[in-house]
Amino acid sequence: MNAPVLGVNFGTHDAAAAVVAEGRVLAAGEEERFTRTKHTKAFPEQAISYCLAEAGMDTRDVGTVALFVDPRRHLLLPLVNLYHGFPASFGSLVSDIGKYRQRNAAPRRIRASGLFRADCRVVPVVHHRAHAASAYLLSPFDDAVVVTIDGRGEYETACVFEGRDGTLVRRHSIVYPHSIGYLYSMITRYLGFRPQRDEYKVMGLAAYGSLAQVANVNRLARFDDRTGRFRLDLSYFDHHCRPSCKRQLYSHQLEALLGPSRRPDDEITDRHRDIAYALQQLTERLISGYLDFARRLVPSRNLCLAGGVALNGVANAAVLDSERFDQVFIQPAANDAGTSVGAALLVASSGERHRLVDTFLGPSYDERTIRAALDQLPRDHRTRRSEHAHQCAAELVHAGKVIGWFQGRMEFGPRALGARSILATATDAGIADRINALIKRRELFRPLGPAVLAENGADYFDIHSAGRWVYPFMLATAPVKPNKRTIIPAVVHIDGSARVQTVERETNPRLWSVIDAYRALSGVPVVLNTSFNGADEPIVCTPDDAVRTYLACGLDALVIGPYVVDRP
Repeated sequence: MNAPVLGVNFGTHDAAAAVVAEGRVLAAGEEERFTRTKHTKAFPEQAISYCLAEAGMDTRDVGTVALFVDPRRHLLLPLVNLYHGFPASFGSLVSDIGKYRQRNAAPRRIRASGLFRADCRVVPVVHHRAHAASAYLLSPFDDAVVVTIDGRGEYETACVFEGRDGTLVRRHSIVYPHSIGYLYSMITRYLGFRPQRDEYKVMGLAAYGSLAQVANVNRLARFDDRTGRFRLDLSYFDHHCRPSCKRQLYSHQLEALLGPSRRPDDEITDRHRDIAYALQQLTERLISGYLDFARRLVPSRNLCLAGGVALNGVANAAVLDSERFDQVFIQPAANDAGTSVGAALLVASSGERHRLVDTFLGPSYDERTIRAALDQLPRDHRTRRSEHAHQCAAELVHAGKVIGWFQGRMEFGPRALGARSILATATDAGIADRINALIKRRELFRPLGPAVLAENGADYFDIHSAGRWVYPFMLATAPVKPNKRTIIPAVVHIDGSARVQTVERETNPRLWSVIDAYRALSGVPVVLNTSFNGADEPIVCTPDDAVRTYLACGLDALVIGPYVVDRP
């Protein structure tokens, strides 16, 4: 077997590490889960340590580290920005050169970590190529259109690749400062949320809006379907013309067009809802146009998607419904965390490929470690051991309890898919508000997702055949069938949709067993599934995290390994 390759991503949001060998991901983890700092940019030392241990390696065994970015290409960023944004972009030239110097230090940071032997190679990988590889090389397709869309990697913001027989050839790119990802992030900031963190809040808010702001928001960007040329109207933004420390992301001209920006603590009004709606509609139209253009370049009926924009579940649903593609695969860790996997896959390049069937690539913990964590519980909490944890979980959910569910290896990527989840009944309309307000302590307009037995998915949701490889990772919304909306009201969004997860027995047996046992009790093969974390925290990683979050969040029960914990 070829030597495993370590992939790393740091210095930007969602720092992560992964180990790959023979086209297979052996381990992957996000640094935030270990440090408990959400979206951390820090060097992923703890994630590296975990990945190497899981792969049966130590740092002396690492001969190659794949870096998620090519620092040399950052030298082109100030030149590209200067050209496309001139003359306003002249003001950011010094700052952009500073970014190049910062990125150029990344290989030195790896070597200076002291973790690796002196002859360890550091191999830079172009950012969007790493995104593309993370999707295509783990997909079930031999040939595919591969599209990556994010804020920015080096100087590119979106790319089209042709994937064929395990190789990737770039066919097109969009360059900075014109960016679909930045467009969404900049309006996220304008609406009083945090860019590169809260875009999903804007997506949820969009369902409450109307057409009132569509004409105004459409002025912000345009796309030429014939040439693939995408342009922001830069007069509405300042990311291209001001140093990083002084950027607001939007300009006074945007406020003249849309009205005053919202501060984080301001009330959300109909105007804000309408802007969110219009932004989502514009984004979907831009993605649709780019995919049409991409398919003309690469005439395949298979699509692979990656990059942060590929986490927009509503836009993904529109892609599935368009019927442009027979099959779609979206990298579950489509954000920058996934580039650690893609970079390692490219550098390992053994010629072998293995389809990604699940995201359970993180650490697991033995019963002794779980038992030690449970010893922290107050004495009035009842702990019992069961050989049938899934049945206990189903009974608790059926009784209306909101439970923490902690089993097996942790998920890689932003979705909790049944290893570190909060589970509840979907049949109680009020339980979603309880989870949002009291347990997760987040905005009430944010929807909660359903997990459904895959064999019953089409009975409850209008799922598309092209989404066979998408729905298991909770990456697209789907309409809830009208006759089922009153049965599972807790997971139905205001527009009648739900971000659905289909759960297959072969690839997700633990969660499948819980839902199947719940179905036997209730007649409903659907449960509410959301991530196991408190307000503004990463998903729990260790048993200690689970116990701490269980106590702090007011969950009714905790099912962790073979143990069931009930509140007094």
